[in-house]
Amino acid sequence: MDSRIGLDYIVENRDYISKLGTALDTNNVVVKKQVFELLSALCAYNADGYTRAIETLEFYKNLKNERYRFKIVINELEKAASVDYQVALLAFINCVIISATNLQDRIRIRNELIGK
Repeated sequence: MDSRIGLDYIVENRDYISKLGTALDTNNVVVKKQVFELLSALCAYNADGYTRAIETLEFYKNLKNERYRFKIVINELEKAASVDYQVALLAFINCVIISATNLQDRIRIRNELIGK
């Protein structure tokens, strides 16, 4: 299957926000790694994909009653035992920052990551 078709489908269907956000609520590192890789691909795909990735983090934040949407990323990075998982998390962070539309958004995301 062409990956563009799958990414288009996720971008066009808002119900995937809850599916991906709920998938992050697991102890299975393999599943979380795959979700973060998919969110990275969405960020790099187009502006709507970036929006879906951020909305997924927002959904997870609300699901877990967290204060910061990037808390899961930082917490997972701190406790990750697998180098592959750490790489996927750092790649996601880079995709989020690089895909931000302007400098002010990048600074805001950076500060949010630091504040976790």
